[in-house]
Amino acid sequence: MKRYLILLLFTIIPFTQKISAQQLSAEDLLSLQLPPLDSLFEGARRSSMVEFYGYRMSGQELALKTERRSWLEYVTIFGTYQYGVMGINSYTNLGSNYPIVYQNTGGEQLWYNIGAALNIPLNKVFDRRNRIRTQQLKIQETMKEKEMWYDQQRVLIVELYIKAQGMLKVLKIVLEQSNLANAQFELSQKDFMMGAINAQGLSSAKGTQVQAFMQLENVRQELNTAILKLEVLATTKIINR
Repeated sequence: MKRYLILLLFTIIPFTQKISAQQLSAEDLLSLQLPPLDSLFEGARRSSMVEFYGYRMSGQELALKTERRSWLEYVTIFGTYQYGVMGINSYTNLGSNYPIVYQNTGGEQLWYNIGAALNIPLNKVFDRRNRIRTQQLKIQETMKEKEMWYDQQRVLIVELYIKAQGMLKVLKIVLEQSNLANAQFELSQKDFMMGAINAQGLSSAKGTQVQAFMQLENVRQELNTAILKLEVLATTKIINR
């Protein structure tokens, strides 16, 4: 009876893998094929950071066009236009014996004036080339910053890619060890029931099974993390969920 109670104690706490929507089982990971590095590099070019640098460069190119046309502020064109009817009221006094004579004269009139003024600030004139060059350097700086960011992304992708490849090999080994530990524990259960081993031997087999399972879980989770990071960096779907 004591043997049945001990055996029940070891079997009522099974080790099961809880796989989330973003976590693959060890068997699924072993069948996973990593895409070529070139495709991951191309995927990185679709990142939101590339779009951000594109917006920044567009704004700087517009600022450069504005700077090239800055000479227009030195010239001022003005004009006035006026149209209306002018009326003049007057009266004539011919004497006390005569009434006052009122007169009103008027006519249409049109006035217009067009001209231009030239104002040349010498400090802006002589510094114009420097301002244009400065704006051009800002564009080149953004392009270089984009290239540096892309190089950094490629380095991170390569590191994660190599890590994932290595973890796939390790996963195969630890999965075999876990399966072997499970089989060994099942044999130990039968031996315990037959009296071939004692409770300490059964406990040792269970400890080996637990250790193999934990090692398998650590490798599986680390590999999942590396693959998910690759998906983010390369904006490429690797795991079919």
